Amino acid sequence: MLTEIYIENFALIDRLTVSLGSGLTVLTGETGAGKSIVIDAINVLLGERAGAEFVRTGASRAVLQAVFDLADCPHLLPILAELGVEPEDGQIIINREVAREGRNTARINGRTCPVNVVRQVGDLLVDLHGQHEHQSLLREDNHIDFLDALGDDAFQQLKSEVATLARRRAGCKRELHELRSDARDRTRAIDLLSYQIEEIDKAALTAGEDVELTAERSRLANAEKLHAAAEESYAILYEATDGQSVLDALGTAEMQLATQSRYDADLEPLATSLRSASELIADVCHELAEYRERVHFDPERLAEVDERLNLIHILQRKYGEEIEIILAYRQERAAELHKLTHFEERIDEVQAELNAIDGKLAKVAQELSTARERLATAMASSVQTELEHLGMPKAIFRVDIQRQADADGIVISGEPVAVTAQGIDLVAFHLSANLGEPPRPLAKIASGGELSRIMLALKAVSARDAGVPTLIFDEIDTGIGGRTAEAVGEKLAQVAHGVQVICVTHLAQLAFYGDEHFLIEKSSDGERTNSTMRWLTGEERVAELARLQAGGHISEAVLAHIRTVLSEVQAKKQQLLI
Repeated sequence: MLTEIYIENFALIDRLTVSLGSGLTVLTGETGAGKSIVIDAINVLLGERAGAEFVRTGASRAVLQAVFDLADCPHLLPILAELGVEPEDGQIIINREVAREGRNTARINGRTCPVNVVRQVGDLLVDLHGQHEHQSLLREDNHIDFLDALGDDAFQQLKSEVATLARRRAGCKRELHELRSDARDRTRAIDLLSYQIEEIDKAALTAGEDVELTAERSRLANAEKLHAAAEESYAILYEATDGQSVLDALGTAEMQLATQSRYDADLEPLATSLRSASELIADVCHELAEYRERVHFDPERLAEVDERLNLIHILQRKYGEEIEIILAYRQERAAELHKLTHFEERIDEVQAELNAIDGKLAKVAQELSTARERLATAMASSVQTELEHLGMPKAIFRVDIQRQADADGIVISGEPVAVTAQGIDLVAFHLSANLGEPPRPLAKIASGGELSRIMLALKAVSARDAGVPTLIFDEIDTGIGGRTAEAVGEKLAQVAHGVQVICVTHLAQLAFYGDEHFLIEKSSDGERTNSTMRWLTGEERVAELARLQAGGHISEAVLAHIRTVLSEVQAKKQQLLI
C-alpha cells in the first residue's frame, strides 16, 4: 500500500509530506484548495505526462516521491521482477523530478529508469479513478476493457494470443491488397525498380572505391608539385651540390664522434645514434628516388578518375551518401522487384498463410469468447449485488456480448464475423434502474449518480480480483447525495477492509466513513499561495464534517449531531466488516 507521499514545488504546493495508513482515507477541503493538485501529483509520480506547467512559480524543478509497502502483496513480486524491479526491505520508492527546463528523471529505489517502466509499476500498485472518469462508461468500446480486466492469467494469455494472430492476419490482408493492386501501378513500379537496379549494376561499384579515387585524383592533379618536392628533397639529402649533402654531413659527424669516443666513452652512443639516423635517411632517399620515378602527370588518367567520381556522386545523390548504402539499397530494390515479378506466387504463399491463421484464430477467438461469456455472467451477478448495496436494489445489470457479421471476417459456426485484436466480441453494459424497465445501454439511460455507483461497483468487484493494493477515487460521489452517498460510504468502507482506499470527496455522508481524514487547505502570506494537507482528529474533524454538511452556519447543535453520527458510523462499520 501507499505509506508516504512527498511533494515539493508542485503547482501551489511548496513542500508537503503525508504518511498514510490502511483502510479508508478521505481528503476534503474547500473548492480550489488543491485537492486535484494532490491527485495530479500522484498521477505524475506514477508515470503520467509531466510538463513544466506543474513546476511551482520561481522553482527550477518539482520533486515527487511515494513509498509503497509490499508486505501484503507477495503476488506482485514475480511481475515486478519481470520489470527489473526488486523491493528493498519490502518497499518500493518511486521518485520523479519534473524540470522547468531540461530533462525530467524517474527512479525506482534509487535507480534511474524509463517513465514507461514507472507507469507499468504504478499500474500494479495503484488504480486511480480520476474526476469524471465515470463518463468513460458512456463509451461502449471501453466496456470490453472493464470486463477483461477481471480475467485471470490464463484469460489474459488467451487474449494476447488472439491479439497476436489478429495482427498477423491484418498484415497478410494488407500484403494481399498491395499484391492485387492496379496492374498499371505494378508495371510502373517494375519499370522504376528495374531501371534503378540496372543503373547501379552498370556502375559496378566497389565498397570504398570513392575514397581511393579521391586520393588518386589528388595525386594526379598535383603530380608536378609532388615530383618537384621529391626531387628537391632527394637532392638535399643525398646529392651534394655546394658542399656536403645531409647524408654526407651526418657521415662526417658520426666519424668524428666515433674517433673521439676512445677518449670519452660518452660519445659512443651519440655516434651510434648518428649512424642510425644516416641509415634511416638513406632509406628515405631510396624511397624518394622510387617515388620520384613513379609520380608523373597523366591527364588521361585524371580525366578517367574525374568521370568515375562524377558517376559515383550522381548515384550517391540518388541512392545514398556512401557506396555501401547504395549497394544495400540495390539489394532492397531487388527483393521488392522479385516480389512484384513473382506476385502470383507470393499471393499463393500469403493466402496459404492467411488461411492457416484464420483457422487457428477462429479456434482461439471462440475459446476467448466462451471464457468472456463466463466472465460476463460472473461480473453481472457481482456488480448487481454491489449496486443493491449502493442504493439501487431494483437495478438489473447485464453484460451484453454480440458479434458483428463481416464477409471479410473469420468463420465461426458457419458464419463470417468481424475480428479485431480483442477478438470477435462486442461488449456493452446494460442497466435497468427501475422495476419493470428492460435493461438498456448505459449511454441512453444512466444519470451521473448512477454512473458513479456503477463505476464504484465495478471497482469493488475488480479490487477483489486484480490484486492492486491501493484504490484512489477522485470525487466518486459526483451526482449523488443523501442516502445514496451514505451507501457509497458504506461500500468504500467495505472495499477498504481488503485494500487501501483513498477518496477525495465533498460529501459529509461519505467522509464519515473514513478511517483517516485529511484536510487540504490553501493559504497566502500576501505574496505566495500555498496548498497544505493535514491530518484531522477529534474536534477538528468534527468541525470539518460540520462544514461539509451544514456549510457556513455551524451551530453547537450541528456539532453535537456530527459527533452522534460519527459514533453511529463507527458502530455500523464494525457491523459491516463482521
